[in-house]
Amino acid sequence: MAERAIRDRNLLVVFTLGTFHAAALIAALVVTLYASGGLAPLLSSLSTIAGLALFSALWLTTVWSTGRTLRGAFTVAPWTSVPLGIIIPRATWRGGVNGVVFLACVGVILAISSAFNGDVGVVGFGALIFLTVGAAFAFVIGLVLGLLFAGVDLALVSATRAILDEKKSRP
Repeated sequence: MAERAIRDRNLLVVFTLGTFHAAALIAALVVTLYASGGLAPLLSSLSTIAGLALFSALWLTTVWSTGRTLRGAFTVAPWTSVPLGIIIPRATWRGGVNGVVFLACVGVILAISSAFNGDVGVVGFGALIFLTVGAAFAFVIGLVLGLLFAGVDLALVSATRAILDEKKSRP
């Protein structure tokens, strides 16, 4: 029974942090596009289904990547948790993998959307760019974001543990 409670708590932490990562990425993207003036043209050319599919792909890949990063990180006894020297490299690697997987999802979603619109020539050119350059850029960007979010996550988890370990916060 206790193992199930720990597993459920760990899944909640992964779900919460992964959702926070996806929301922060979307917020940063919207602010950047708005500041550069590119938000209106992008939204006018994006259908509701494609936008929902893109957000779902970002959310799913980010929660999956967060779960893989935090595997074994939170245990009942802090001394049995995965050490910080393993979590940071794992987070950077998983961030890079998340960037490539999300880019692949974007490619599939845009290919399907282009096929429905009749722009099949765009799909072939986009696949060529993805296979050559896009995956490397996505990996590097994901790697940097994974490292950034690892620092944010560790700060949030440390603050939460400090609050919960305080005698006043216990019933």
